Amino acid sequence: MDEKKLRAIDKVKEEIAKIDKKEGNVFFFVLDTKGVPSGSLEYIYKLALIAKNDGYKVGMLYQLEKEDKFVGVEEWLGKTYSELPHYNVSKDEVEITPSDIVFIPEIFSQVMNQTKKLPCKRVAILQNYNYLLEQMPFAAQWGDFAILDCLANTQYNAELIKDIFPYVRTTVVTPYIDKMFGSTIEPKKMVINIVAKNQSDINKIIKPFYWKFPTFKWVSFRDLRGFPKEAFANALRDAAATIWVDEDTSFGYSAIEAMKSGSIVIAKVPENPLEWIDSDDDKHTLRNCCVWFDNFNNLHRQIASVVRSFITDNIPPEVAEEAKKVTELYSEEKTTKEMLDYLKALFDGRRRELEALIRKVESEENNEEKSKK
Repeated sequence: MDEKKLRAIDKVKEEIAKIDKKEGNVFFFVLDTKGVPSGSLEYIYKLALIAKNDGYKVGMLYQLEKEDKFVGVEEWLGKTYSELPHYNVSKDEVEITPSDIVFIPEIFSQVMNQTKKLPCKRVAILQNYNYLLEQMPFAAQWGDFAILDCLANTQYNAELIKDIFPYVRTTVVTPYIDKMFGSTIEPKKMVINIVAKNQSDINKIIKPFYWKFPTFKWVSFRDLRGFPKEAFANALRDAAATIWVDEDTSFGYSAIEAMKSGSIVIAKVPENPLEWIDSDDDKHTLRNCCVWFDNFNNLHRQIASVVRSFITDNIPPEVAEEAKKVTELYSEEKTTKEMLDYLKALFDGRRRELEALIRKVESEENNEEKSKK
Protein backbone atom coordinates (compact mmCIF):
# COMPACT_ATOMS: atom_id res chain seq x y z
CA MET A 1 0.00 0.00 0.00
CA ASP A 2 1.41 3.36 -0.95
CA GLU A 3 2.24 5.98 1.65
CA LYS A 4 -0.66 8.26 0.69
CA LYS A 5 -3.24 5.57 1.40
CA LEU A 6 -1.50 4.59 4.63
CA ARG A 7 -1.67 8.20 5.82
CA ALA A 8 -5.35 8.37 4.89
CA ILE A 9 -6.10 5.20 6.87
CA ASP A 10 -4.15 6.51 9.86
CA LYS A 11 -6.14 9.74 9.70
CA VAL A 12 -9.43 7.85 9.70
CA LYS A 13 -8.23 5.75 12.66
CA GLU A 14 -7.44 8.96 14.52
CA GLU A 15 -11.01 10.14 13.94
CA ILE A 16 -12.36 6.82 15.26
CA ALA A 17 -10.17 7.20 18.34
CA LYS A 18 -11.61 10.69 18.90
CA ILE A 19 -15.12 9.24 18.82
CA ASP A 20 -14.13 6.58 21.37
CA LYS A 21 -12.69 9.26 23.68
CA LYS A 22 -15.69 11.63 23.24
CA GLU A 23 -13.38 14.12 21.56
CA GLY A 24 -15.55 14.59 18.51
CA ASN A 25 -17.24 17.99 18.51
CA VAL A 26 -21.01 18.47 18.73
CA PHE A 27 -21.80 21.76 17.01
CA PHE A 28 -25.15 23.57 16.94
CA PHE A 29 -25.94 26.39 14.51
CA VAL A 30 -27.92 29.11 16.28
CA LEU A 31 -29.63 32.33 15.32
CA ASP A 32 -28.82 35.44 17.34
CA THR A 33 -32.25 36.78 18.36
CA LYS A 34 -30.56 39.95 19.73
CA GLY A 35 -31.73 39.28 23.28
CA VAL A 36 -35.32 38.42 22.42
CA PRO A 37 -36.47 35.24 24.24
CA SER A 38 -37.23 32.31 21.96
CA GLY A 39 -38.55 28.89 22.91
CA SER A 40 -37.05 27.34 19.79
CA LEU A 41 -33.61 28.74 20.54
CA GLU A 42 -33.87 27.68 24.20
CA TYR A 43 -34.59 24.12 23.08
CA ILE A 44 -31.34 24.03 21.07
CA TYR A 45 -29.30 25.48 23.94
CA LYS A 46 -30.78 22.92 26.33
CA LEU A 47 -29.78 20.09 24.00
CA ALA A 48 -26.27 21.55 23.82
CA LEU A 49 -26.00 21.75 27.62
CA ILE A 50 -27.19 18.15 27.97
CA ALA A 51 -24.39 17.09 25.63
CA LYS A 52 -21.80 19.19 27.45
CA ASN A 53 -22.83 17.88 30.87
CA ASP A 54 -22.32 14.34 29.61
CA GLY A 55 -18.75 15.09 28.58
CA TYR A 56 -19.12 15.94 24.90
CA LYS A 57 -17.18 18.84 23.36
CA VAL A 58 -19.88 21.35 22.44
CA GLY A 59 -19.75 24.50 20.32
CA MET A 60 -22.41 26.99 19.25
CA LEU A 61 -21.95 28.29 15.70
CA TYR A 62 -23.39 31.53 14.36
CA GLN A 63 -22.82 33.65 11.28
CA LEU A 64 -22.49 37.43 11.56
CA GLU A 65 -20.56 40.00 9.60
CA LYS A 66 -17.51 41.30 11.44
CA GLU A 67 -19.09 44.66 12.23
CA ASP A 68 -22.20 43.06 13.78
CA LYS A 69 -22.29 42.34 17.50
CA PHE A 70 -23.40 38.95 18.83
CA VAL A 71 -25.84 39.56 21.71
CA GLY A 72 -26.55 35.97 22.71
CA VAL A 73 -28.85 34.57 25.38
CA GLU A 74 -27.34 35.66 28.70
CA GLU A 75 -29.92 38.36 29.48
CA TRP A 76 -32.90 36.03 29.19
CA LEU A 77 -31.54 32.47 29.44
CA GLY A 78 -28.63 32.95 31.83
CA LYS A 79 -24.85 32.58 32.01
CA THR A 80 -24.91 28.78 32.12
CA TYR A 81 -25.98 28.82 28.48
CA SER A 82 -24.17 31.96 27.31
CA GLU A 83 -20.85 30.55 28.56
CA LEU A 84 -21.02 27.62 26.15
CA PRO A 85 -18.25 28.06 23.55
CA HIS A 86 -19.46 30.25 20.65
CA TYR A 87 -17.84 30.67 17.25
CA ASN A 88 -18.61 33.11 14.46
CA VAL A 89 -18.05 31.05 11.31
CA SER A 90 -17.67 34.28 9.31
CA LYS A 91 -14.39 35.14 11.04
CA ASP A 92 -13.36 32.40 13.50
CA GLU A 93 -11.39 29.43 12.25
CA VAL A 94 -13.52 26.40 13.08
CA GLU A 95 -12.05 23.06 12.08
CA ILE A 96 -14.70 20.50 11.16
CA THR A 97 -13.51 16.88 11.10
CA PRO A 98 -15.11 13.52 10.23
CA SER A 99 -15.65 12.74 13.93
CA ASP A 100 -17.82 15.85 14.43
CA ILE A 101 -21.60 16.22 14.37
CA VAL A 102 -23.21 19.48 13.26
CA PHE A 103 -26.87 20.19 14.08
CA ILE A 104 -28.54 22.68 11.72
CA PRO A 105 -32.03 24.10 12.43
CA GLU A 106 -34.60 24.11 9.64
CA ILE A 107 -34.35 27.90 9.33
CA PHE A 108 -30.77 27.59 7.98
CA SER A 109 -31.42 25.98 4.59
CA GLN A 110 -28.60 28.07 3.10
CA VAL A 111 -26.18 26.74 5.71
CA MET A 112 -27.28 23.19 4.85
CA ASN A 113 -26.36 23.87 1.24
CA GLN A 114 -23.07 25.59 2.08
CA THR A 115 -21.91 22.76 4.34
CA LYS A 116 -22.87 19.76 2.20
CA LYS A 117 -19.24 18.99 1.34
CA LEU A 118 -17.98 19.06 4.93
CA PRO A 119 -16.55 15.73 6.15
CA CYS A 120 -18.70 15.66 9.31
CA LYS A 121 -22.12 14.20 10.12
CA ARG A 122 -24.86 16.82 9.68
CA VAL A 123 -28.30 16.58 11.27
CA ALA A 124 -31.27 18.88 10.70
CA ILE A 125 -33.34 20.13 13.63
CA LEU A 126 -37.04 20.60 12.93
CA GLN A 127 -39.17 22.56 15.39
CA ASN A 128 -41.29 24.71 13.10
CA TYR A 129 -42.55 23.33 9.79
CA ASN A 130 -43.51 26.83 8.63
CA TYR A 131 -39.88 27.94 8.86
CA LEU A 132 -38.93 25.05 6.59
CA LEU A 133 -41.54 26.15 4.05
CA GLU A 134 -40.34 29.76 4.17
CA GLN A 135 -36.62 29.09 3.90
CA MET A 136 -36.28 26.17 1.47
CA PRO A 137 -35.81 27.17 -2.19
CA PHE A 138 -38.41 26.02 -4.71
CA ALA A 139 -37.79 22.52 -6.11
CA ALA A 140 -35.02 21.88 -3.56
CA GLN A 141 -35.11 19.32 -0.77
CA TRP A 142 -32.86 18.18 2.05
CA GLY A 143 -31.47 15.34 -0.02
CA ASP A 144 -29.98 17.91 -2.40
CA PHE A 145 -28.02 19.24 0.60
CA ALA A 146 -27.00 15.70 1.71
CA ILE A 147 -29.16 16.00 4.84
CA LEU A 148 -30.35 12.48 5.67
CA ASP A 149 -30.99 12.74 9.43
CA CYS A 150 -33.39 14.90 11.41
CA LEU A 151 -33.95 15.57 15.09
CA ALA A 152 -37.58 16.66 15.63
CA ASN A 153 -39.08 18.11 18.79
CA THR A 154 -42.43 16.32 18.38
CA GLN A 155 -43.76 13.17 16.76
CA TYR A 156 -46.08 15.35 14.68
CA ASN A 157 -43.09 17.18 13.15
CA ALA A 158 -41.32 13.89 12.60
CA GLU A 159 -44.32 12.63 10.64
CA LEU A 160 -44.35 15.82 8.55
CA ILE A 161 -40.72 15.19 7.53
CA LYS A 162 -41.40 11.53 6.73
CA ASP A 163 -44.25 12.65 4.48
CA ILE A 164 -42.19 15.09 2.39
CA PHE A 165 -38.69 13.58 2.67
CA PRO A 166 -39.30 9.84 3.25
CA TYR A 167 -35.57 9.04 2.96
CA VAL A 168 -34.70 11.17 6.01
CA ARG A 169 -34.19 9.27 9.27
CA THR A 170 -36.11 11.08 12.03
CA THR A 171 -35.67 10.89 15.78
CA VAL A 172 -37.80 12.72 18.36
CA VAL A 173 -36.17 14.42 21.35
CA THR A 174 -38.96 15.80 23.51
CA PRO A 175 -38.52 19.30 24.97
CA TYR A 176 -38.65 19.69 28.74
CA ILE A 177 -40.04 22.36 31.02
CA ASP A 178 -37.40 23.84 33.29
CA LYS A 179 -37.57 23.11 37.01
CA MET A 180 -37.60 26.84 37.79
CA PHE A 181 -41.23 26.78 36.70
CA GLY A 182 -43.32 25.55 39.60
CA SER A 183 -46.23 26.50 41.83
CA THR A 184 -45.91 28.16 45.23
CA ILE A 185 -47.81 28.01 48.51
CA GLU A 186 -48.04 31.80 48.44
CA PRO A 187 -51.50 33.13 47.48
CA LYS A 188 -51.91 34.13 43.84
CA LYS A 189 -52.46 37.75 42.87
CA MET A 190 -55.46 38.74 40.76
CA VAL A 191 -53.16 39.52 37.88
CA ILE A 192 -53.65 38.14 34.38
CA ASN A 193 -50.50 37.57 32.35
CA ILE A 194 -50.59 37.84 28.59
CA VAL A 195 -48.23 35.80 26.42
CA ALA A 196 -48.77 37.00 22.85
CA LYS A 197 -46.53 38.02 19.98
CA ASN A 198 -48.49 41.00 18.67
CA GLN A 199 -49.57 44.24 20.30
CA SER A 200 -52.79 44.07 18.28
CA ASP A 201 -53.72 40.80 20.01
CA ILE A 202 -53.01 42.35 23.39
CA ASN A 203 -55.30 45.27 22.52
CA LYS A 204 -58.03 42.81 21.52
CA ILE A 205 -57.77 41.23 24.93
CA ILE A 206 -57.53 44.17 27.33
CA LYS A 207 -59.57 47.04 25.90
CA PRO A 208 -62.84 45.20 25.12
CA PHE A 209 -62.63 43.42 28.48
CA TYR A 210 -62.70 46.71 30.38
CA TRP A 211 -65.43 48.04 28.08
CA LYS A 212 -67.62 44.98 28.54
CA PHE A 213 -66.92 44.56 32.26
CA PRO A 214 -66.30 48.00 33.78
CA THR A 215 -66.79 46.58 37.29
CA PHE A 216 -63.58 44.59 36.77
CA LYS A 217 -61.34 47.59 36.18
CA TRP A 218 -59.41 46.54 39.27
CA VAL A 219 -58.16 43.42 37.44
CA SER A 220 -54.58 43.93 36.23
CA PHE A 221 -53.10 42.64 32.98
CA ARG A 222 -49.35 42.11 32.47
CA ASP A 223 -47.62 41.80 29.09
CA LEU A 224 -44.77 39.27 29.39
CA ARG A 225 -43.04 40.00 26.09
CA GLY A 226 -39.29 40.32 26.53
CA PHE A 227 -39.18 39.12 30.14
CA PRO A 228 -35.94 37.32 31.10
CA LYS A 229 -36.50 33.68 31.97
CA GLU A 230 -36.36 34.04 35.76
CA ALA A 231 -38.65 37.08 35.78
CA PHE A 232 -40.97 35.26 33.38
CA ALA A 233 -41.13 32.28 35.75
CA ASN A 234 -41.86 34.55 38.73
CA ALA A 235 -44.62 36.31 36.80
CA LEU A 236 -46.27 33.00 35.92
CA ARG A 237 -45.97 31.81 39.51
CA ASP A 238 -47.67 34.74 41.23
CA ALA A 239 -50.49 35.41 38.74
CA ALA A 240 -53.94 33.90 38.97
CA ALA A 241 -54.25 33.39 35.22
CA THR A 242 -52.23 33.53 32.01
CA ILE A 243 -53.66 34.17 28.56
CA TRP A 244 -51.69 32.37 25.86
CA VAL A 245 -51.99 33.31 22.17
CA ASP A 246 -49.64 31.58 19.74
CA GLU A 247 -51.70 30.16 16.91
CA ASP A 248 -48.85 28.87 14.74
CA THR A 249 -46.79 27.37 17.56
CA SER A 250 -45.19 23.98 17.08
CA PHE A 251 -45.07 23.12 20.79
CA GLY A 252 -46.46 25.69 23.25
CA TYR A 253 -43.73 26.19 25.85
CA SER A 254 -45.29 29.17 27.62
CA ALA A 255 -48.66 27.49 28.10
CA ILE A 256 -47.10 24.42 29.72
CA GLU A 257 -44.77 26.59 31.82
CA ALA A 258 -47.81 28.50 33.09
CA MET A 259 -49.59 25.24 33.95
CA LYS A 260 -46.55 24.04 35.88
CA SER A 261 -46.51 27.36 37.74
CA GLY A 262 -50.10 26.87 38.94
CA SER A 263 -51.52 29.65 36.78
CA ILE A 264 -54.91 29.07 35.13
CA VAL A 265 -54.24 29.08 31.40
CA ILE A 266 -56.72 30.73 29.05
CA ALA A 267 -55.55 29.56 25.64
CA LYS A 268 -56.43 30.30 22.04
CA VAL A 269 -56.79 27.03 20.14
CA PRO A 270 -53.63 26.67 17.98
CA GLU A 271 -53.67 25.78 14.30
CA ASN A 272 -51.36 22.77 14.66
CA PRO A 273 -52.49 19.55 16.38
CA LEU A 274 -50.19 19.77 19.41
CA GLU A 275 -49.73 16.47 21.21
CA TRP A 276 -50.63 17.74 24.68
CA ILE A 277 -53.94 19.46 23.90
CA ASP A 278 -56.00 16.37 23.06
CA SER A 279 -57.87 14.57 25.84
CA ASP A 280 -56.80 11.04 26.71
CA ASP A 281 -60.11 9.39 25.91
CA ASP A 282 -61.17 11.25 22.76
CA LYS A 283 -58.73 12.71 20.25
CA HIS A 284 -61.40 15.13 19.00
CA THR A 285 -61.84 16.75 22.42
CA LEU A 286 -59.56 19.40 23.90
CA ARG A 287 -57.95 18.52 27.19
CA ASN A 288 -59.33 20.40 30.20
CA CYS A 289 -55.89 21.66 31.17
CA CYS A 290 -56.80 25.10 29.79
CA VAL A 291 -59.81 27.35 29.34
CA TRP A 292 -59.98 27.31 25.54
CA PHE A 293 -61.25 30.00 23.18
CA ASP A 294 -61.31 30.12 19.39
CA ASN A 295 -61.89 33.84 18.78
CA PHE A 296 -61.29 37.03 20.68
CA ASN A 297 -64.95 38.08 20.80
CA ASN A 298 -65.72 35.13 23.07
CA LEU A 299 -62.64 35.56 25.20
CA HIS A 300 -63.73 38.43 27.44
CA ARG A 301 -66.65 36.56 29.02
CA GLN A 302 -64.34 33.64 29.67
CA ILE A 303 -61.86 35.95 31.42
CA ALA A 304 -64.69 37.34 33.55
CA SER A 305 -65.79 33.81 34.42
CA VAL A 306 -62.25 32.87 35.48
CA VAL A 307 -62.00 36.02 37.62
CA ARG A 308 -65.29 35.22 39.38
CA SER A 309 -64.22 31.62 39.94
CA PHE A 310 -60.88 32.74 41.35
CA ILE A 311 -62.23 35.30 43.81
CA THR A 312 -64.91 32.83 45.03
CA ASP A 313 -62.38 29.97 45.24
CA ASN A 314 -64.46 27.95 42.82
CA ILE A 315 -61.90 26.79 40.21
CA PRO A 316 -62.87 23.30 38.94
CA PRO A 317 -60.29 20.82 40.33
CA GLU A 318 -60.05 18.96 37.00
CA VAL A 319 -58.27 21.97 35.47
CA ALA A 320 -55.32 21.57 37.84
CA GLU A 321 -55.43 17.76 37.54
CA GLU A 322 -55.24 17.86 33.73
CA ALA A 323 -52.55 20.55 33.82
CA LYS A 324 -50.44 18.30 36.08
CA LYS A 325 -50.79 15.42 33.59
CA VAL A 326 -49.51 17.66 30.81
CA THR A 327 -46.47 18.95 32.70
CA GLU A 328 -45.47 15.41 33.68
CA LEU A 329 -45.07 14.57 29.99
CA TYR A 330 -42.08 16.92 29.64
CA SER A 331 -39.47 16.13 32.26
CA GLU A 332 -35.78 16.99 32.06
CA GLU A 333 -34.87 13.37 32.76
CA LYS A 334 -36.81 12.14 29.73
CA THR A 335 -35.27 14.74 27.40
CA THR A 336 -31.77 14.02 28.71
CA LYS A 337 -32.10 10.29 28.10
CA GLU A 338 -33.52 10.79 24.60
CA MET A 339 -30.77 13.24 23.62
CA LEU A 340 -27.90 11.15 24.99
CA ASP A 341 -29.27 7.99 23.39
CA TYR A 342 -29.48 9.84 20.08
CA LEU A 343 -25.94 11.22 20.33
CA LYS A 344 -24.62 7.75 21.11
CA ALA A 345 -26.47 6.32 18.11
CA LEU A 346 -25.09 9.06 15.84
CA PHE A 347 -21.50 8.59 16.96
CA ASP A 348 -21.80 4.78 16.81
CA GLY A 349 -23.13 5.11 13.27
CA ARG A 350 -20.34 7.50 12.36
CA ARG A 351 -17.79 5.04 13.76
CA ARG A 352 -19.20 2.26 11.57
CA GLU A 353 -19.05 4.51 8.51
CA LEU A 354 -15.38 5.32 9.14
CA GLU A 355 -14.55 1.66 9.74
CA ALA A 356 -16.29 0.79 6.47
CA LEU A 357 -14.16 3.41 4.72
CA ILE A 358 -10.99 1.75 5.98
CA ARG A 359 -12.20 -1.66 4.84
CA LYS A 360 -13.03 -0.22 1.42
CA VAL A 361 -9.53 1.24 0.96
CA GLU A 362 -7.91 -2.01 2.13
CA SER A 363 -10.15 -4.08 -0.16
CA GLU A 364 -9.32 -1.90 -3.16
CA GLU A 365 -5.63 -2.23 -2.36
CA ASN A 366 -5.88 -6.02 -2.13
CA ASN A 367 -7.72 -6.16 -5.44
CA GLU A 368 -5.02 -4.03 -7.08
CA GLU A 369 -2.28 -6.33 -5.78
CA LYS A 370 -4.13 -9.41 -7.05
CA SER A 371 -4.56 -7.88 -10.49
CA LYS A 372 -0.85 -7.16 -10.67
CA LYS A 373 -0.08 -10.78 -10.03
